[in-house]
Amino acid sequence: MSPFDRGLLAVYSLLMTLVCALILVAASGWWQRPLYLLWQTPSNREDQVYLLIVMGLLFIAGLRLLWVALTRSRDGKAVVHDYMLGQVRISLMTIENLVKKVVYQIHGVKEVTPRVVQTREGIGLYIRAVVAPDISIPEISRQIQHRVQEYLVETTGITVNEIKIMVDNISTTRPRVE
Repeated sequence: MSPFDRGLLAVYSLLMTLVCALILVAASGWWQRPLYLLWQTPSNREDQVYLLIVMGLLFIAGLRLLWVALTRSRDGKAVVHDYMLGQVRISLMTIENLVKKVVYQIHGVKEVTPRVVQTREGIGLYIRAVVAPDISIPEISRQIQHRVQEYLVETTGITVNEIKIMVDNISTTRPRVE
């Protein structure tokens, strides 16, 4: 979503949320003076309940839209390469999946959770891993960093500025014997 659209949605959501809140307050009877926007407050209790439900749902929807407008979305972010024929975009999720693929091929890695972060300097990776108990943690960390860097340059042309490894745990499960 473009910055203009995001701003427009934020303003619209804020205004609609305020209107719904005012109608909700008036319909619930908390505000004794009638709103000029409403011709009359429903006199029937059943009509008040329906109006409260509808306005409450619209109020919640407005809050949700306002939240979406003000928070960043990870889905739209991508690494862009400009070539003579046009742009090539690689989503951050694609990079995370490529990291998983290469790290799972390393002997001793049991689980991996990568996170890609875009900075002004380029791309950074934070990799959380669970490794086997008989593996040297410094050695496997260097191996992960080296292989991920090589693989990403080879497959996507992206150079990663930093790769931080966090070994979360040591796997205690024994391999199955078949």
